Amino acid sequence: MRNITNFTLLGLVIVAGLDGAERGFTPLTEFQAEVRGGAHHVFTLDVAADCRTFVDRPNRADVSFGSGKIFPAGTLPSGTANNDPTQAVNGIAPIGDWTTRGQNAFPFPTDIAASYSSTPTFFATQYYMLDGGRSALTVEGYAYFQGDTPVEAQFSLTGGIGRFRGAAGDLQGGSTLGTNATGCPNFRARFNLVPASVRGAAEH
Repeated sequence: MRNITNFTLLGLVIVAGLDGAERGFTPLTEFQAEVRGGAHHVFTLDVAADCRTFVDRPNRADVSFGSGKIFPAGTLPSGTANNDPTQAVNGIAPIGDWTTRGQNAFPFPTDIAASYSSTPTFFATQYYMLDGGRSALTVEGYAYFQGDTPVEAQFSLTGGIGRFRGAAGDLQGGSTLGTNATGCPNFRARFNLVPASVRGAAEH
């Protein structure tokens, strides 16, 4: 379970937005216009990671893979919760899919491990897919751990698809809300988008 926990904690950042006005959130199309115009540059959403989808192994270069569901920011409960990631929460259904895949950088052979003490513990690529997969943001990054505890994570926004074409920026940190019925985290995070970088909204 250690790698599953680390893996999901590494993925604390997601896209936010919803085509509609549920819970007072700015509709996705309006938000994109603000980003394109440089008036807004923080994009936030909730993600429920699903432990039933995770595959991981503990060796160096072993691959981890897992999925979850995206919800509008402010939807998921905090603390030890019983929400199923695939089901609606308080009447609000998932609006997208989150997928993460990564590789372990550790452990190094013991005779050289000290020389690589500053190497990140884990590397990951993550996909935040909306509009039935027609729109997405992708990020690439790494994390450092002390034991099972993440102490720093850095992600760059590597691009966007569909409504998010041209997106640039980064992802710095996030907020773990608690756990869901599968034992994996519910989390909330924010993209820091470069103002006016999102061009895809003009074509949708």
